Amino acid sequence: MSRFEEAIERARRGAPNQPRFATPSLDDGPEVQLSVRLPKGLRSAVSATAAERGMTVTAFVDRALHQAVIEANDSFAGLAADLARNVRSEIRSAIDDGTYREAAAEVDRDEAWS
Repeated sequence: MSRFEEAIERARRGAPNQPRFATPSLDDGPEVQLSVRLPKGLRSAVSATAAERGMTVTAFVDRALHQAVIEANDSFAGLAADLARNVRSEIRSAIDDGTYREAAAEVDRDEAWS
């Protein structure tokens, strides 16, 4: 079994069968204060990423937390997120070890003959 197939199987085993709560309840009620301590580097990355997307840090964190809760509690969303992370990891690994370059060259050669 390939590493990719193993990653898919791990994601499937870890996906819950049913959401633990109805996601619309995430937006119910008044806003409340949440305070967390982060490493300085993470805080800087959050701020820079939010700015690049034209968002405030508060809006970016709210969106990220909302998405994380949905992925953790919805089996389909969680599985899709796990698969996307695993695919990115496999591609990154293939780029690092040269496999991606070899595969791309093979595709280019095949397309040249088409």
